[in-house]
Amino acid sequence: MAGIQYNNEQVQELQKNKYVKFVTNKYITFTLECKIEFLKLVWEWIFYRDIFKSFGFGEYIVSSPLPERCFQRWKRKEMSWNIESKKWRQKKNTIDIENMDIEEQNEYLRAENAYLKELHKMKYGHYP
Repeated sequence: MAGIQYNNEQVQELQKNKYVKFVTNKYITFTLECKIEFLKLVWEWIFYRDIFKSFGFGEYIVSSPLPERCFQRWKRKEMSWNIESKKWRQKKNTIDIENMDIEEQNEYLRAENAYLKELHKMKYGHYP
C-alpha cells in the first residue's frame, strides 16, 4: 500500500482483529482464514467493502482501496490454497527416473518422446 500510513490507534485496533496476522504503520498481513472467507463471500456476490465491514475493520480500511486490491491479489493465489486443511498445498512429487527399473525408464522415455514429437508437430506442422 503505497503512501498509506496507519496511526498508533489504528494499529492497536487492527492488532485486536482476529483476521489480522501482523500489522505495522505501513502494512497489514491478513490471516489465511480471512483470505479464504473473503473469497468465499465474494463468490456469493457480496461487495468487498461489506465483507471487510463484517470482519470488523474500521471505516479507514473499508473506504480505502485496500479491499479491492486484496481481492485482486488473493484471487490469483486462490488456486494454491487448500481450503480443507487451510494450508498451502505442497508441490507434487516429481518423477524419479533414477529409481525406476530399465523397463519403466524405457516406457517413460518413449511416452515423453511421443509427447515432444506431438508438441513439435503442433508448432511446425511436421515431425523433426
